[in-house]
Amino acid sequence: MNKNLKRAIQGILFILIIAAFIFVGKKDFTKEIVVDNEKFDLEYSNVSSDNVFVYANAQDVYTRFKNGNAVVFMGFPTNKWSGYYAEMLNTVAKELGVKEILYYDFKKDRETKNATYQSVVLKLSSYTYTNDNGTQNIYAPTMFIIKNGKVIHFDNETAIMKGNLSPEDYWNANNRAIQLNKFRLMFKDYLGIKE
Repeated sequence: MNKNLKRAIQGILFILIIAAFIFVGKKDFTKEIVVDNEKFDLEYSNVSSDNVFVYANAQDVYTRFKNGNAVVFMGFPTNKWSGYYAEMLNTVAKELGVKEILYYDFKKDRETKNATYQSVVLKLSSYTYTNDNGTQNIYAPTMFIIKNGKVIHFDNETAIMKGNLSPEDYWNANNRAIQLNKFRLMFKDYLGIKE
């Protein structure tokens, strides 16, 4: 390769590297950070972007059993019932001033039999279902409230639905009103709001 061609290639590469550094230096990386409520809105389109959901993992949930307080929602986006449930939880939480609901997408942990997930199941053993194999599991959607490390409320109204019933049919005006009221009573108890 002749010297002039080699120098030309090196010069072009140098200019491209400088241009790349300038581009990266001017890029605003903060715009790519998605906060929890916006991420939740992307996964659950029927829940508004100004929702109260905060992402949590099995460890985050498990530590609340050590004298902690939390409203915990366990579900996953591919479970069509979870979206309806989350929307109702968010509605009541915003109405009553619940600042955050921990959201734990537990599907992968349940499939891999994650040890911390199993510990959460054990803490909820008096509420969970036992399948035909004798294994206890949590099914989506599930919500529970922990106060001072103890479960004070548990709800999994639609976690085990049989047949071809769709969430649209099940959550008619009457069933929705009943569930919203049930959540209100649970949240008021959690917040210490007297009637």
